[in-house]
Amino acid sequence: MIKVLVVEDHAFMRDMLQEFIDQEEDLEVCETVESGEVALESLKEMTPDLVLVDLSLGGINGLDLIKSIKVKYPAMKCAILSGHGERHYVDQAFEAGAEGYILKGDPDELPGSIRQMMQGRRYVSKTL
Repeated sequence: MIKVLVVEDHAFMRDMLQEFIDQEEDLEVCETVESGEVALESLKEMTPDLVLVDLSLGGINGLDLIKSIKVKYPAMKCAILSGHGERHYVDQAFEAGAEGYILKGDPDELPGSIRQMMQGRRYVSKTL
């Protein structure tokens, strides 16, 4: 079972992502949190396989959160989930240490992208 921590500041999107991911037999959302600060606290008590991070968080933004995670938990996989399709955001995500960059507009690609990242391959949304 691949455990995913979802970090998203919009409650509706958190609920939708959890429902969508939990439909997969091999994927499970272990927790959803609304901020980078809460995510860092949660990581002290849990070890997800992948952290799915909204790029545009209030407080600690998604890129800075991934940088912090990679310092404390270098083997933990992280991916950006974003509505921003500009290439410079993708580049910044990989520079921060992300294994993937997934656009919010196509949830059907989410399960496959998680599996690909867990196999050690980088993932970029097909529409980018």
